[in-house]
Amino acid sequence: MEQYDKNVTVILEFLIAEKFSASVISLHRLCYKALRKHLTEEKILYSPDAAYRWIDDNKACWTYRQHTGWKHCVDQLEDVYTNGFILPGHLGTRRSAYCLLSETLKAELDDFLDNGLVTPDDGRYRIACARFLLYLQNKGLQSISQLDYSGLLDFHKDDYHKSSISKDVYEDLIRVFLRYSSDLKKCSLGFSLALNKLLIHQIVEIPDAELSGTTPTVLPVISWSIIERFLQEMASARYKNTVLKSTKHILTLYYIFLDMHSFSRTEENLWLWFEHVKPFLGVGWKQHRRSLCQFLHYLKTGIITTSYTGDPSYVPTLDRLPAWASDSIHSYLALLEREGWKKSTITMHRSCCIRFCQYLQKDGINDFCEITTNTLQDFNRKNVHTTPEGKAAYNCRIRCFLIYLYEQGLICNPYLYKALPTMSAPRTVIVQTLSAEDMDYIWSVDIDTLSPVGLRDYAIVCVGLTMGFRVIDIVSLRFENINWKRRSICLTQEKTGKNIALPMPVKTGNILFRYLRDGRPESADVHVFIKHKAPFKGLHRCVCTKALKA
Repeated sequence: MEQYDKNVTVILEFLIAEKFSASVISLHRLCYKALRKHLTEEKILYSPDAAYRWIDDNKACWTYRQHTGWKHCVDQLEDVYTNGFILPGHLGTRRSAYCLLSETLKAELDDFLDNGLVTPDDGRYRIACARFLLYLQNKGLQSISQLDYSGLLDFHKDDYHKSSISKDVYEDLIRVFLRYSSDLKKCSLGFSLALNKLLIHQIVEIPDAELSGTTPTVLPVISWSIIERFLQEMASARYKNTVLKSTKHILTLYYIFLDMHSFSRTEENLWLWFEHVKPFLGVGWKQHRRSLCQFLHYLKTGIITTSYTGDPSYVPTLDRLPAWASDSIHSYLALLEREGWKKSTITMHRSCCIRFCQYLQKDGINDFCEITTNTLQDFNRKNVHTTPEGKAAYNCRIRCFLIYLYEQGLICNPYLYKALPTMSAPRTVIVQTLSAEDMDYIWSVDIDTLSPVGLRDYAIVCVGLTMGFRVIDIVSLRFENINWKRRSICLTQEKTGKNIALPMPVKTGNILFRYLRDGRPESADVHVFIKHKAPFKGLHRCVCTKALKA
């Protein structure tokens, strides 16, 4: 083993002379000591086969760091046995990454370590950030201010770690350094946002040639503070955390895209980018699209809206009709609105007119003056509905539209509307009522066991059962309608327009009060019963039916 000891001494003296770190020298010393012990116990001389077999045999019981490090030590020992010196390819890193940094990069890192950390003694930041800056230095960068997205993405791809957890920890530490540098205006804020395992694989690079638009709609300058303010207002509107997280996710990606292509701040390029990133968003891409639509509306108006479907390419059915049909329907609906008809009534008229005009278009008619009695009879025969009553209701509203067309001079026959029948054969239906057992079950419910939504639904059922209100009057109930001192409810019926005042049973009042105190979300909405998910506004009348079935 004399030659073995001499060669080990050659290696250790070389490492010391070349000022390798103490940890590297210690690694070599431990490896060669353990290998010598193994050779002595096995009573064999050193050979490369024996050394590498020892390394392979212990791979399962050693850590990854120990296995790869000691294998590197054996490589260097074999170089000395064969050549008398260590080959350049087996030298490895002589000093820590921090020591290899240029003065400029080292100064930038020192500034961060001295002024940018909450816990200055945390050595992990120096190790992780030095590793990152050394990578940039090897790529020719002399300062963090020269960093671009291409270099950042390359680092994420090239920086190897034993496990994904280790890689995530390092990038979390580096992200703090990048955020500090962006605060000093040395680099973009987008870098600290992009180096994130949840985002970086969804960052897409689009060639500049694809981002040119013919008639671009330029958007306002989008800063990160605007995005944060938008998210705060969504939180104030009581959106759930899942919606807030997905919204922040897609807006962060969009901010990074704008940071990569500063000239592409147009709606056209926004949706072009979204089509590229959509495959990476999974099944939640529709919610992301809706969030982008809400954000665009916020940029233009400063208001959070909840009425968007989230499809920027969506064209309303009415606008897909030819102009001769859509213009007349628009003017007819505007007349109904001026006359004070309810929104639900106008919606019903819109649906009827659209269905009628779609049939005309399909039948080859290009003007209302081409409508004949045969046209209307064929429409009535081919227009399928679930019930006869539904068909009669549609025909009645189409009749009104035909009368309007005559008044506007678009059809010549004043009695043409009579070709559409509005009568349906009477039918007998069995009305289902609540039995005595059903009533006993309802009043036996323990309200202490109900969730906030369950408490709301139970209060709706109790108001309907004890006071006989229609469902539209229940969902339209306002705080001003309730007189707690007189124990009564006064309201104007939606269907009849009559004002009524009914006494409120004590039990109903107690349940209603319990809901308002313990179940109703905080909201400025004037309705008593509201949605329990953002936006916290009034209910649709179908909730009453669902509440009774529950």
